[in-house]
Amino acid sequence: MAPGKANLDDMTHTSVALPVVSTEPPLSRAAQLVVATCLASGALLIAVPQYAEHVVAGDLERQDRIIWGLAHQGFYRVEWLAAMVGGFALLIGLLGLWQVTRWSTPRLTAVGAVVLTWGMSGQIFSDTATYVAQVVAADVFGAADAERLIVDGYLRDPGMIAGVLVPVVVGMFVGVLLLVVALWRSGFPRVPVVLLALWPLWDFFGPAQLGPLTGEVFLLAAGAWLGLVVARLPRSTWLGRDA
Repeated sequence: MAPGKANLDDMTHTSVALPVVSTEPPLSRAAQLVVATCLASGALLIAVPQYAEHVVAGDLERQDRIIWGLAHQGFYRVEWLAAMVGGFALLIGLLGLWQVTRWSTPRLTAVGAVVLTWGMSGQIFSDTATYVAQVVAADVFGAADAERLIVDGYLRDPGMIAGVLVPVVVGMFVGVLLLVVALWRSGFPRVPVVLLALWPLWDFFGPAQLGPLTGEVFLLAAGAWLGLVVARLPRSTWLGRDA
C-alpha cells in the first residue's frame, strides 16, 4: 500500500473526542438544597421563638407584651433577631418554590412572585421595626414610650404605612395564597400546601391561640414539610423537564 494511501486511511478513521456539554445549570443541585434548607430554617426561626412566647407569656396586649419582654430581655432579643434572619431565609425558600411552579403556571408565577416578594419585604421591615420599638426603645425609654412610638409613630406615619403595613396586609396575604394555588396546580403534596394556606388565614382571621394551635404552628409545619419535598424533588422536576 502506498504511504499516501495509509495516511489517508488513518485520517479517515481517526475519532475526534468532542467535549461533553452539560445540559444542567451550574450549581443546580446546590440551589435546590439551599431552597429546601431556607424553607425549613426560615420557618423554624420565625415560628419557634414566637410560639414559645405564646406558651410562656400567654395572649398579651402589646404594652403588656413589651413589659414582659423587658423582664425577659435575653429571650426577647433572640426572638425578634431570629424573626429578622428567618424572614430573609423564608423569602429565599419561597422564591425557590416559585422556581418550581413557573414551569406549569408561568403567568401565575410571574404575578405571584412579585406580590409575595413585596409582602415578605414588608414583613422583614416590620420585624426590624418591632425590634427597634419593642426591644431597643423599650430598653432605653420604657414600655409606655415604646407603646407610644408604635401607636403614635408607626401606625400613623405614611412611610411606615406604605412601606410596611400595606405590604404585610396585602402582599403577604395575597402572595401566599397565590403561591398555594400555584403549588396545588403544580402537583405538590396537598397537606403541606393546605398548611401553608392556613398560616395567613389563621393570622388574619383566626384567634391568637386555640389550644396548641397558632399561626406559627402552621408556618413551621408547612415550611419543614415543603423543605423536605423540595430536597427530594427529582432533578427533572426541579429543572422543569416534566412540565
